Amino acid sequence: MERLSNKFLFFVLTSILLLTFALPLLSGAYTNYIIIKISILSLYAVAFNIMFGYCGLLSFGHAIFFSASAYTLGVSLTKLNLPIFVALLAGLLTSVIFSIIVGFLSLRHKEIHFAMITLALSMLFWGVVMKWRSVTGGEDGITGISRSISMIAYYYICIITVLSCLFIIYKIIFSDFGLLLEGIRENEIRVEFSAHSVVKLRMLAMIISGLFTGIAGILWAFLDGAVTPTIAHWSFSAVPVIAALIGGPQSFVGPIIGTIVYVIAEDFITRFTLYWQIWLGIVVVLIVLFFRGGIVGTIAKVVSEFYHSKLREKYREREN
Repeated sequence: MERLSNKFLFFVLTSILLLTFALPLLSGAYTNYIIIKISILSLYAVAFNIMFGYCGLLSFGHAIFFSASAYTLGVSLTKLNLPIFVALLAGLLTSVIFSIIVGFLSLRHKEIHFAMITLALSMLFWGVVMKWRSVTGGEDGITGISRSISMIAYYYICIITVLSCLFIIYKIIFSDFGLLLEGIRENEIRVEFSAHSVVKLRMLAMIISGLFTGIAGILWAFLDGAVTPTIAHWSFSAVPVIAALIGGPQSFVGPIIGTIVYVIAEDFITRFTLYWQIWLGIVVVLIVLFFRGGIVGTIAKVVSEFYHSKLREKYREREN
């Protein structure tokens, strides 16, 4: 039932995203910017949820992969003057290398220990970004990252890239490998007794998660035309955590729904107050308290209860 609801929600959401192809012709530049931002952060959240929702590991270090690929792209284009395709490959390679390093240092630990190690590594990376001014630009970051295309053209490239990445992640999650990750989340001892290395599976999941997070980081750098230390701070690692909690971490589309709610709520609240984090925090707390399993999890539970109630009614009618 859960897999059927996941597939249904996935295709519904994909249909909605496909409809966004017509929006640049109907909406303004700011609306286009918000949609691109939602799509990039959705990819970021879904990639993060490979570790959180399916491996059962809460990471506060995904800002490392996001910002490392973005900074590598920025340095390659603005300082080294490399061709754009070389810069793209360098950015992706950097995110993979950092995911291997973070995985090697953290994946032998679990629960709060894993979370604290990734948090410490994230702050260490942020410190390097802030102090290495000759490369990263320090507090000023790196500016002048040119897309060389119009905003509308970038809109379509970004949407197509994100949809392609989401499809690949979807196929990975709903494969035998994805089932093994869910098995690790539920009972890693049984997975070990089935002759699978839990550490190796987690490492592979970390690399996949880091790679797609790096793609999101590259798209973000092209969107803003700059890279700043904000995206390297540990608080930026909290963005996919919040999105996953809002939407539901044990559903593929949950982080996407959560990202949409998060970005729209942030954009709406900041129009009225500078202290938007307080109000957004209240919203998140209410969702966590009253919508266990997130928005998607709650909807799936209601639909499941309705479906089973109908089955019980039919069974009783047959008995009578």
